[in-house]
Amino acid sequence: MPLLRTPGLGRRVAVTLGGIVLFRLGQSLPLPGVDPAALGPVADGVLPGDGLRGLADLATGGGMYRLALLPFGVLPFLFARVLVPALARLHPRLAALRAVRAGRFLLERRTALALGLLGGLVLALVAAAGHLLPGAAAEEVLHLRGPLAVVVLAAGAAAGTAVLLPLTCWMDRNGLGDAVAVLLFVQVLAVLPGQLWAVRERSGFGGSLAVAAAVLVSLAVTIALVIAGRKGERRVEVRYSPLGGRRPGAELRYVPLVLSHRGFVPAVVAVLLLAPLRLPRLPYLALLFLLAAAGACLAVRAGRSVLTDPEAKLRTHVYLPGVEPGVATVEYLAALRRRLAVAEALGTGLVAVLPALALAAAGGADSDGYGFGGYAFGGASVLLVAGAAIDAVGSVMQEVQRRRVMQYYAARSA
Repeated sequence: MPLLRTPGLGRRVAVTLGGIVLFRLGQSLPLPGVDPAALGPVADGVLPGDGLRGLADLATGGGMYRLALLPFGVLPFLFARVLVPALARLHPRLAALRAVRAGRFLLERRTALALGLLGGLVLALVAAAGHLLPGAAAEEVLHLRGPLAVVVLAAGAAAGTAVLLPLTCWMDRNGLGDAVAVLLFVQVLAVLPGQLWAVRERSGFGGSLAVAAAVLVSLAVTIALVIAGRKGERRVEVRYSPLGGRRPGAELRYVPLVLSHRGFVPAVVAVLLLAPLRLPRLPYLALLFLLAAAGACLAVRAGRSVLTDPEAKLRTHVYLPGVEPGVATVEYLAALRRRLAVAEALGTGLVAVLPALALAAAGGADSDGYGFGGYAFGGASVLLVAGAAIDAVGSVMQEVQRRRVMQYYAARSA
């Protein structure tokens, strides 16, 4: 296979696997002052029957409710990538720093460390107060008491995030794909078998087979829909006038109008917003579809197309065949964007309700739509697993393709 003949692939795979082992070790070691022998059985008994806590346990790789050294895994780094662009809009200096690659990495690292410290402090306060899990009293699961326990737990969680920073940098330089995407998929996949096994123990063999089939089918269809949305584009034919000084043969171009590439964000947000509600199945699914579709429309409206600026068209001597320049061109492109917004809204709504529909068909969905039979696995969990899988596999394949292209040009220049 050409993939296996990529030079240096074996070394990069070894680096990635080594990083995964170290990462999972950090999510298995307890924080200082924690009694894992007392906390582990409590977590194993409570989490399979709690929808929201089980979803949080899935997202954090099982580290948060067991007070591991890496309680949140790579979530601080993932949230930092979302917060940095938003913060850059608030201050020109941050925007200028983010415009440079080194500055963007610096902002993301510092934001991730701050999020790790803040999350560790909140987790330490909750654990010290005895509200981490039902039955997990502070005097039973912690060796320390009072403010000392809060300081030690918060410092340990912040230190774990700080240690994870050089690990992700090392994996980015020497491994395969984006380290954050790969480790997110790993931490989600680490909890998934345990939750499926809990379904088998509660529902029996036949019920577990139906739920597993529903999960696999919804995962496959969801991934296919999202990949089709990310790869799909509406090509707009543009021409360049001779006044632009274009070279011969370069007058015809196709400018792609793509979707917002927000991925699973609107769907997951819609599921989480409805999570506290207890609605009948049909009203829940209808409201979930509408919320996800509305979020997708807002994401499309928040984006800006470079083709909607008529002054930029005049400066670059660009025009659309069969469309008058100026206002008519802007209205034509706006109509295309509205069609794309409708398509993305329908697709996002379908992605949001598909896992819940599949689980309901399997006979395991509760009225809230995110759990089935009291187990913490449902619509949001399926979306989380699918999103992590797409990002991880996509980043790995991009890295392999990049190295193959480099090998091709190196062979031609030799």
